[in-house]
Amino acid sequence: MTEEQYFGDREDYHSMEELHKAALAKEEQIPEEGNERGPWWMYAIIILVLAFGFFYMGRYLGEVSDRPHVLFTETDPEATEEEELDMMATGRQVYTRVCQSCHQQDGSGVEGAFPPLTGSDWVVGEPGRPVHIVLQGFEGQIVRNGVTYNATMPGFGRLLSDAEVASVVTYIRNSFGNDATEVTPDDVMDMRDASSDRVSTWTEEELNAFIENR
Repeated sequence: MTEEQYFGDREDYHSMEELHKAALAKEEQIPEEGNERGPWWMYAIIILVLAFGFFYMGRYLGEVSDRPHVLFTETDPEATEEEELDMMATGRQVYTRVCQSCHQQDGSGVEGAFPPLTGSDWVVGEPGRPVHIVLQGFEGQIVRNGVTYNATMPGFGRLLSDAEVASVVTYIRNSFGNDATEVTPDDVMDMRDASSDRVSTWTEEELNAFIENR
């Protein structure tokens, strides 16, 4: 197409501006960016995702029912056993996540650095010791079975909830051949409050003095 065929007679235009306007008027209008209609399959995916979301929430996040909720008491042996199993399972998960790399999967520790948890008096004895070590950490030399260990353990009090601390301490007190009483979240909450002003890791001497004076 020639210029004359496209624009017509140039004498019909009095300026280049009118000529440009005529050219723009003949061009195909392009939709403004952001207003284009999306493909049909995109809308289909959105509908499917929303449908699945409503189904999932309705299926797993509760129900409307006229059935009463039955709460087990602490004296219910089945409920107590289930809680203990849940605590050990949670404790194992926490141990695997934050403790295993140093104290090893079997609780044997690393010679010269991290003491073993198996048969340790500090683990199976006064529960305040392992709880406070998990909360605020531990540093300095410590001798166990004639072996000197000297490595710093950071505190996890800001990373773990009372329930998680109770679970992991209960787990190490009842694993690796150990057998001791469980620690409850309420126990941890009380111990956390008792040492809330502690800003540094414990040494053996400091922790022993703290436990004896409680």
